[in-house]
Amino acid sequence: MLTTKRAIIRPLEENDFNALIEMYLEPDSNKFIAPLRDKNENFYATFLKNKIKNNQTKLGFWTVVETSSNEIMGTVNLNYFEPLAIHHIGCHLKRSYWNLGFATELLNALIEYGKNQEGYSPIHGLVESGNFASKKLMEKLGLNYLKTEWINDSEILVFQLRN
Repeated sequence: MLTTKRAIIRPLEENDFNALIEMYLEPDSNKFIAPLRDKNENFYATFLKNKIKNNQTKLGFWTVVETSSNEIMGTVNLNYFEPLAIHHIGCHLKRSYWNLGFATELLNALIEYGKNQEGYSPIHGLVESGNFASKKLMEKLGLNYLKTEWINDSEILVFQLRN
């Protein structure tokens, strides 16, 4: 478990599924996450079950809870992305938590964890082309644009943070 000024980052649990599926179904929630776009509740439930299974071998997908309300805000990840052979960070929040600085706060905590606890270097960020908010977030976190890749018919900007 990790903590920030306003949130708790803890391993994903099945009890989190309803709140997270509700988030995935929000308008524009997956606008820039092609693998999750235009899916149904059953798909999301299976997706989350697979994340719990993956966490059993290497913790990489967490639930985020706001400390003041104890509400599930969304998820963060720091895991290995096989197609590019990199460790990358990600954040997916409920719409009510957008534009409040939470993504910066949460991903800074994951970066510190990745560098100091796991020894990952470099750490990357993957941003679907057109997602200007996430591009700005990567730059704010100190990640620099590295290259563009095509992954599953999506143009992905790859950002990198070195020690």
